[in-house]
Amino acid sequence: MALAGILAPTAGWSANSVLSGEFDGSEAVTSNLPGTCSTPKQLPYQQVSFQVGANGEYDLFDAFNFNGVDISAQVYQGTFNPGNPTQNLLTPDGVDSFGSVNLSAGTNYVLVVQQWCEAGEGAWVVTFAGPGAVSANAVRDVPEFTSGSFTGSEPNLDSVCGNTPYIQSGPVRVSRPGTYYYTDISIAHDVDMCLQVFSAPVNTGNPTQNRIAFIDGQGGADDFGAIELQAGQDYYFVVQPLNTGQTGEFFFVFAPPASFRLNHGMAGSWFNPATGGQGFFLDVFDNINQLFLAWFSYDLSRPDNSVTAQIGDPGHRWLTAFGPFSGGTADLDIEWTTGGVFDASSPAPAQSVDGSIQLDFTDCLSGTVTYDLGTANVSGVVPIQRIANDAVTLCESTYQGPGMPDLL
Repeated sequence: MALAGILAPTAGWSANSVLSGEFDGSEAVTSNLPGTCSTPKQLPYQQVSFQVGANGEYDLFDAFNFNGVDISAQVYQGTFNPGNPTQNLLTPDGVDSFGSVNLSAGTNYVLVVQQWCEAGEGAWVVTFAGPGAVSANAVRDVPEFTSGSFTGSEPNLDSVCGNTPYIQSGPVRVSRPGTYYYTDISIAHDVDMCLQVFSAPVNTGNPTQNRIAFIDGQGGADDFGAIELQAGQDYYFVVQPLNTGQTGEFFFVFAPPASFRLNHGMAGSWFNPATGGQGFFLDVFDNINQLFLAWFSYDLSRPDNSVTAQIGDPGHRWLTAFGPFSGGTADLDIEWTTGGVFDASSPAPAQSVDGSIQLDFTDCLSGTVTYDLGTANVSGVVPIQRIANDAVTLCESTYQGPGMPDLL
């Protein structure tokens, strides 16, 4: 949703907190909560229990409103009842991009996050700025340089952000390469900040030297944006009030690219080029976080020449597995099916569990299968890749955008 307006600057905060979670398609759904999308729908939601460290007014901000999963947030005192969503509600208008609510220390609250109008997968972030810290399982430990204060004693830097005071942090290294996402939280509360990123300490005499990014968002806005960073390289973050010598606090969210996760774009045929004539078939059910695998292979050794089959090869073996996955990993039990006859209901086949399979993927193109065949006392690792790459674009589109912010 578009930023509807800017709140007037408030008194200084003593704490900034970042709460985050991830929609993976397995969430409960409920009808539109108060203050959310007006089109009647059943939409996924998550809830987080929390407390605050001090009494007072807290400002809430949907940090991924512009560059990730768009959500609306509601705060309830005590409990949330989806059958009566106005009961205990403290934010009757909801929190779309930003809002505020009065909270008391020692009181139990529930933050309910619901997707705005369209269901999807990905991370969400709600920030709290107020007189005390928020305590909850969903609170993220974010880098210290993402918040601070301009006191008026800082040196000036004449840069694309204006001739204004600056604060430099670094060196900073990211844990993995990719697109990192930035959102200025304090634009709605205190200092309208401007961020530049350098590959070396800023040269105040030549502020464009070594600058790899001036994050100015879309359409010239300076409240959100993205930057490509490499793992193992030093970066320096320079924060300035935008075009003014304004004093006060700044606060921004800096989030890594979304982590890979199994999705329906992985469905299809996979194989190891080194072992032709055998391979795997996958089917992924995003909405229930379940995966089906079939492994078409052979016996441990070729049968004697006297062993024949009416159809097919007497050495053929196939294994199946079905179960939950998390992120890019699935740990499954192997099922063996025996006793059936081709295209017939009788005799009824029997299934038994013996052994395990673990699938590990970090992208849409390749992965590994780690297996243990149980009583057969056979184990190993098989590298696999797609037989055809026609669904790679679909697969990659399901986890684009920011992930949950954390320590770099």
